[in-house]
Amino acid sequence: SSAYCGNGPEKLARAERLFLQSGRMLLARNGIRNTLVSLQEAVKNLDAHMLTMEMGKNCGVCAALPGGGCCSAYMGHENNDVLQLLMNMLAGVAVSCVRDDEVDCCFLAENGCILSFKPIFCLNYLCERIQKESTVAALAVLEERTGRLLRIQVELEGLIISALQSS
Repeated sequence: SSAYCGNGPEKLARAERLFLQSGRMLLARNGIRNTLVSLQEAVKNLDAHMLTMEMGKNCGVCAALPGGGCCSAYMGHENNDVLQLLMNMLAGVAVSCVRDDEVDCCFLAENGCILSFKPIFCLNYLCERIQKESTVAALAVLEERTGRLLRIQVELEGLIISALQSS
């Protein structure tokens, strides 16, 4: 339960401890390494599709407004968890808190989220504007690629939990 409680900096500190204590052991496991590669490929596929949908441009319009930013900016401390931060570290992401205003997500930088593997809400939420400005076909591909990424992310989390419990 401590993997899911606390604010962003507290979860990051726990993830860093886990990475220092168990990172090598986790990366030595073929299943974890292979799943990380699959997850990184799923991220690339989703990012490429989001680019074709011009989601960055559309989201940038809202981000430029007063109080704008990531649609889930105010949910940042609740969205992420220790295992997700650990997965990012295992993939070589330099995870750090880039904000400390205790309101916005601490992983939300000027150009977007620094995490490769993001919380479910951050990937699943589609504002009304995106829904209206996208074709049904584009939204279907987005949903399929997001679902694939999240399935692999859950698989990796399970492998990490099993490895940590058996060590």
